[in-house]
Amino acid sequence: MKKFTEIKIKPRPELGIGLIEILVVVSIIGLSLVSLTGLGNFALKIQTRLKQNAVAANLASEALEAARSIRDGGWSDLANMTVDAPFHPAKNPSLYQWTMASGEETIGGFTRRLTISNVFRDSGFNIVESGGTQDAGTKKITAAVSWSYNGQNLQIILVDYLTNWKP
Repeated sequence: MKKFTEIKIKPRPELGIGLIEILVVVSIIGLSLVSLTGLGNFALKIQTRLKQNAVAANLASEALEAARSIRDGGWSDLANMTVDAPFHPAKNPSLYQWTMASGEETIGGFTRRLTISNVFRDSGFNIVESGGTQDAGTKKITAAVSWSYNGQNLQIILVDYLTNWKP
């Protein structure tokens, strides 16, 4: 008769460690990918907002340039416009120059308006918001561009003062 020898198996704690390490690494990679996806989404939102700000700033700047062009053509063309009424720049194709049309205009989701205001000066010839004497040779030009993004109403406003430099 054969004798059986007893085999003792000693537990080795490192046997299950490989599987746990793989699960930990997969979890870390998964969390990293989720974080990177969120970061990418945030970057796209910022890029869209920056693009919209640039477009709005360019539209407002173009409106101010149109007002300068009209002023350069003749001060009375600018000075005789209705004060504090909304205008928007329009091209006159027959004369290849800017004119002002009444009201606001919408361009690709952006609403643009330009207002012309009287300027008042104090005794030191400084521009003041109220009081003082009206300066007939200076106009305040305000170009505002507004738009909506993610339920927010946004606006860029540029202000310039134009003078009658060709008296």
